[in-house]
Amino acid sequence: MRYKKYNQLFFALKKHICQNTNTRVMKKKLTLFILTFTLASSLLYSQDFEKGIHSDEFIKNCITEIFQDKTTDLVYNNNSYRYTLLTNFLKKQVVVEYRPEYQGKNFKSTKSLPLNNKYNASIQRDYSYQKGSFNPLKYAISMTPNKKIIYRIADSDYIMIVYPIN
Repeated sequence: MRYKKYNQLFFALKKHICQNTNTRVMKKKLTLFILTFTLASSLLYSQDFEKGIHSDEFIKNCITEIFQDKTTDLVYNNNSYRYTLLTNFLKKQVVVEYRPEYQGKNFKSTKSLPLNNKYNASIQRDYSYQKGSFNPLKYAISMTPNKKIIYRIADSDYIMIVYPIN
């Protein structure tokens, strides 16, 4: 919807400029400007929590927030499969995107999901999305879904997409 408005505005501007100047150079410059602006806009409104971009430190912080003082025993233990599962989940399966065009869609909200608070009773639910501090491990969601699942982050325009394991 937002892109449609931008495109209409730019094509009206282009038409006005081209009618008044009728030069090929102006047409080319304006077309280049529109193309650059459209590309920049699509990059700005794309993914925030991209697959695979998380540092080991971010993953460690997410895990520690959930397991607290039991982290070493339950996750980093040599016999534990949890570390691999959690790392793969954060790097390959979960994505957060800003999607205002999904307003009104009935996705399950993170506000209604149970929290993973077995080892950390003070864990708090997110009521908005903040890049760099959002921890999907807080929520009791399936890490091995059979199909793609979409959740709305609180009442925001951000959605969390959980992909099945490939």
